[in-house]
Formats: sequence, structure tokens, C-alpha cells
Amino acid sequence: MPWLGYALAFSASVLWGLTYCLDERVLAGLSVTRLYFLHCLCGTAIAGAILLAQGHTPAALFRLDATATPRGLFLLTLVTATAAAFCILASIKFLGAHRSAVLEISYPVFVAIFSTLFFGGRLEWPVLIGGGFILLGAAIVVLAR
Repeated sequence: MPWLGYALAFSASVLWGLTYCLDERVLAGLSVTRLYFLHCLCGTAIAGAILLAQGHTPAALFRLDATATPRGLFLLTLVTATAAAFCILASIKFLGAHRSAVLEISYPVFVAIFSTLFFGGRLEWPVLIGGGFILLGAAIVVLAR
């Protein structure tokens, strides 16, 4: 069902766009740390409820299958996701939602680079050209007065 993947990716884009705008307003009266904490609480409650509804036990929510996922990789993704969330919230607070979003959206370039360097991915011409356009677009928006 590739169409579902595309629909979900587009939905995420729409929701992130709305979230950035809402976060910009909320960060006028709330610290980055408090907002991130509240985001996490909400996400934990929703994900926990879904997992419990799927038949997982409460204890299983905190267990890691080390054969499927190495602990170091698991911890690294938690640290990088947390650091990224703090960085984007702080960026929204300092630059505003529109500038932060344009810079943050350059992440596909880094996905391509890191997947090639660390996981044997291949950089292909369409990815390089698209990444160049992303960086060029970000530069145009950031440098515009």
C-alpha cells in the first residue's frame, strides 16, 4: 500500500506545519523545556493507550528486544531525537516558525549523507540534485531580508 505511505507522509507534513505555528505562539509564554515535556507526556499517553489496546502489557512497553534492536542504537536514537526536538523548539522560539521550518526541512540532505556513511546507502543523482535544491531554497529564505 504505497499510497498509504504517501498519504501519511503528507499528513505528517501538514500536521508539522500546524505544530510549528502553534508552538511559536505557545513558546511566547512557555519555556522550551516545559513545552517539550508536555509534548512528551501527550505522546506517551497516546502511544501507551494504543499499545495497550493492541494487547501489550504495561511491562512490555518498557522492554527492548535486544536481538531485534541493539541497545546502543536504541539509546542513540533516543538521544538524537530528544536533542533534535529541543533544537527545533528553541529555533522556533528564536527565529520564528517560518524560518526554523525552512532550515529544519533540509534534513533529507543529512538523511542521505548519514545513510550512505553509516548504513551502506547509495547517493544517487536525483537525491543529490534534490538535496541541492533544498539547500538552495533554505539559503534563499534565510538570507532574504
